[in-house]
Amino acid sequence: MPKRAKSLKTSGSLKHQGQNEVEHPMKAAETETFKLLDVQVVDVGPPADWVKITARETNDSFEVYALVPGLSREEVQVQSDPAGRLVITGQPNQLDNLWGATAFKKVVTLPARIDQLRTNADVTLHGCLHVHVPFEQQNL
Repeated sequence: MPKRAKSLKTSGSLKHQGQNEVEHPMKAAETETFKLLDVQVVDVGPPADWVKITARETNDSFEVYALVPGLSREEVQVQSDPAGRLVITGQPNQLDNLWGATAFKKVVTLPARIDQLRTNADVTLHGCLHVHVPFEQQNL
């Protein structure tokens, strides 16, 4: 007996994009191309293998992501310098936390000079650090 495909129930109407419809500009911006980077990450002090760091390059910046579960915004600090180095430091307030998070300091070396004044970082409630690192502006 062949299985039949079930249609999913929806609470609203579905809108399908036709060939003649133009894609919304914000949707086009969300599909920006990027390149994953193989960056150098060095532990300063005891190794903290539980902190996972990845980086990618977009058209105008580097995007660095770090998983720091169990740490709040106040417990994570990011410093940058124009040569392209980020120093990510974590200092948990409670040493006996549920995640087993320990103090760490990691230096991430990016492959180009950066604009440290426009670099910004945020940590989500779920322990994901995102650092937006714009390229250095060339003065013409």
